[in-house]
Amino acid sequence: MSNSATPDTVFNDTLNEAFDALKSGVNDSVAVRRLRKRADELSSIDAAGAWELRAYASAMSSLFDAADEGFARAVRLQPANSNLKVRWLAMLCVTGQAGKAKERFVEFRAALDGNFAAMQAVTSLLGYVGLLYDAFLLRERVAELGGDGGCAILEHEFGIASAPDRKGADAPDNREGAESLPSSTYKFSVENAVDDLSAQGLNVDAWSEPVGCAIQFLRERQLKVLAVRSSFIPHEYGPASMHFQILIDDVIDVTSIAESDFYDLLVERDFPIILSGGASIAFIPTIDEAIDADLT
Repeated sequence: MSNSATPDTVFNDTLNEAFDALKSGVNDSVAVRRLRKRADELSSIDAAGAWELRAYASAMSSLFDAADEGFARAVRLQPANSNLKVRWLAMLCVTGQAGKAKERFVEFRAALDGNFAAMQAVTSLLGYVGLLYDAFLLRERVAELGGDGGCAILEHEFGIASAPDRKGADAPDNREGAESLPSSTYKFSVENAVDDLSAQGLNVDAWSEPVGCAIQFLRERQLKVLAVRSSFIPHEYGPASMHFQILIDDVIDVTSIAESDFYDLLVERDFPIILSGGASIAFIPTIDEAIDADLT
């Protein structure tokens, strides 16, 4: 590392690349080795940052226990760093680890209380992985503390746009050039949702199981998820359902094949919320195919 390099320089030059690779499921051994090398370079001047980069390298290789240990070491070195905790949650969410994301959220919730930027970012992360009930309560807490909880919350309807961009002034991370957190949008009546799930013998985390499975499936296909949109759909007869649209950075042909294969996986997995009709999932392409493209 050059004499002019600083902890932020090394970290910023690497974080965007690592986080983008996580979202797309790329497992490039060269990229992983480069990431570990940069972590070693950083270790003498920013030990916490070095462990975080090692965590991303492990996650890129699907070594998720090692990734958690890397983040845990970083947090022990900087226990008051809310941004670090948000990024740990982000790693878990973009890799579809909904159960672990819930565990870490419960652990970090009190420490993040009052940090509006971090709370808003985590709200979107929870929505991204289908933990909508926790997302609603967290946003309600933001409003209770005097933050921007959204006027729709007064009518017990919940709608949220994307997570704050970490490049912005009010973002939960002051390192410029960092990758933006994934985004999620959703709107539902929390009371009706809880009642409908209870009527089916399901808990409020039931949505997250198939959503996390979909994110994992798409990463295995190296298809990048850009956002998750969720819609609470009431039905005249029977309980309401939640429809998840997973926006994918690819064309319709690729997305349709992936969706068909994922439905086969859902049949094998037997998620209760899917079997009951309480949730449905669709893959949405975001790239238009150039039908008349000149390929000559």
